[in-house]
Amino acid sequence: MRFQESAIILKKKIQGNFLYFTLKTKEIAKNSRPGQFINIRVTEDYVPFLRRPFSISDVEGDLIKLLIQIKGKGTRLLLEKQEGESLNIIGPLGNSFPLNVKNPLIVAGGIGIAPFPFLARQFSDITLLYGVKTKELLPDLSIFPENTKILLVSEDGSTGKKGTVVDLLIEYGIENKTIFACGPNPLFKALNKIFFACKNKVVAYYSLEAYMACGFGVCKGCSVDTSNGYRLVCKDGPVFFWNEVRL
Repeated sequence: MRFQESAIILKKKIQGNFLYFTLKTKEIAKNSRPGQFINIRVTEDYVPFLRRPFSISDVEGDLIKLLIQIKGKGTRLLLEKQEGESLNIIGPLGNSFPLNVKNPLIVAGGIGIAPFPFLARQFSDITLLYGVKTKELLPDLSIFPENTKILLVSEDGSTGKKGTVVDLLIEYGIENKTIFACGPNPLFKALNKIFFACKNKVVAYYSLEAYMACGFGVCKGCSVDTSNGYRLVCKDGPVFFWNEVRL
């Protein structure tokens, strides 16, 4: 974990109300693993006081890339930043996805897509099942490497098939797959119903989203109930085996 001033090399607002950042941070990039995140101080002022956590979407040399959904005050402040400015960041934080697996399959909903370009780059081929509410909320998926097969679904049918990403997963099948999932809690709850019906014969990992303050286990603000007692998303996660988390 390092505290570092990192220059903004590229800032681009893209479709779906997303912001794409490229930051130059040699040491953090060198030590980052798929599934980890950084904490950003979004302003020099005291409001908002707390840093904001963002998944490391990809790494290229001494650059890290972030896919950020513009939602609250913190992300709107990042929208005002310009290329050439610096951001104070901490990272890399948290644990990472296991990579020694067979038949990897990504299941993502909404901003849950953020950690997966970096993961996809670790495999010779991988499939992404991605769900959004509507086409207007679909980010630019060219951030994924060419080895990624992308299957889309939307709730209103405006892009891909009509339905949810869970519907798409049921159609695609889970047998002999290693599933990596990220998205809102309703996605995990829906996945749990499917996985428990398989009598725990599922290999799947959840990357949890949570409000975090410190990012490294001091404030205890991101605790989550698990089969091993309360654990911290920032320190013990954000990646957990699917049946470890009590949702």
